[in-house]
Amino acid sequence: MSAENNEKDIREQELWDRISTSEGTERAEVLDELSHIAYKRDNYIECLHLVDTSIDIYFKQGGLEIYLKEIMHLYHGKVHCFENLKRHAEAAEMHQELAKMKNLDDDIEAQAEELRAAGRAWYKVEEWRKSLDNHLAAKALTYPDITTMTMGVDNLNIGMALAKLNNYKDAVDSYLSARTLCKEAKNPEFVNWCDNYLALAYIALSNGPEARFHAQHYFNYCKVAEDVGMEGYARYRLGTAHLLCQEYEEAEKHLHRSLELLTLEEDKDWEDIVAINKDLAKALTALDRAEEAQARLERVKTIEETIAA
Repeated sequence: MSAENNEKDIREQELWDRISTSEGTERAEVLDELSHIAYKRDNYIECLHLVDTSIDIYFKQGGLEIYLKEIMHLYHGKVHCFENLKRHAEAAEMHQELAKMKNLDDDIEAQAEELRAAGRAWYKVEEWRKSLDNHLAAKALTYPDITTMTMGVDNLNIGMALAKLNNYKDAVDSYLSARTLCKEAKNPEFVNWCDNYLALAYIALSNGPEARFHAQHYFNYCKVAEDVGMEGYARYRLGTAHLLCQEYEEAEKHLHRSLELLTLEEDKDWEDIVAINKDLAKALTALDRAEEAQARLERVKTIEETIAA
């Protein structure tokens, strides 16, 4: 055992010894310090127990009116534990509580960041409405240091939540606002993501020309960035957009290449692979190659049935 580890063990034992002789906020401080030790050992369950016990003490001693900073610190600890435990719904709830506390602390920027974090966490567990509500609440807060890029990302996140709620028309409006802001912020990467999601939304709305416009920009970016993985999805969007525009030869070309790229992935996205095959079959049928289209549909039938089960 190294001298450093031995010193840490001695310090931890000293803290546990203090538990029996301390009370009130002193006890809460000791529990907080012990929670840091548990966290560094990746013992997130023990860390949560220590943090909760410390929080209970602070609330009994006067709560947020007296110990706002201390309680916020402990809630941040809970968030980190929940995130490491993949308990994203509980992390989202903690972020919402922290947003209220940051409001009490007159820190509007930090309040907005907590609302954004809550929105992202709710999105992970497919609570689309809660995700949207938190991102809208974050967007509604204004503060002097807010950047154009931050406003752009807010609009992008709102659009993504709206799309999950099948509200594609409003999603398009948010994406377009996001694209303008990200372009103003000179951030090609996020302009690209806006184009990606705009292409998807316009495809859902069966608006071929607009879908094609944004899918082309998405495709252009991935070629310049030489991102082969992204190219598979870009060609999928572009091929489907051409299909909507009844440009079947172009649709076939992009969809066929999309499959070539996406099926190379070790962790295959079977849902998209099946969908691309279906779109490709539509293009082939329109090109008077119905037999070839049917053969393709027959080949993916087992996979489609399996992932739908």
